Amino acid sequence: MKFLTVRRIALWVASVGTGVAGTLGTIALFRSSLDRFWTQFLFKGDLPLLLLLGFGSLAFVWGDWILQTQYLRTTTK
Repeated sequence: MKFLTVRRIALWVASVGTGVAGTLGTIALFRSSLDRFWTQFLFKGDLPLLLLLGFGSLAFVWGDWILQTQYLRTTTK
């Protein structure tokens, strides 16, 4: 397996892990529980999913830059 592939797998695992940790940390910060955060604004369970996507996206962008996986590369001519 190429080193770039290993870095990309590490990026995905770290992004998902950061998303889960950030979501659980936010719930704990507000002294709530997952049952209270399991709202139905758009659909059942939308708030934890949006938190997970937000934290995971931030981790993905910064991780891509740090690990140089070139997912979000810019092309110059």
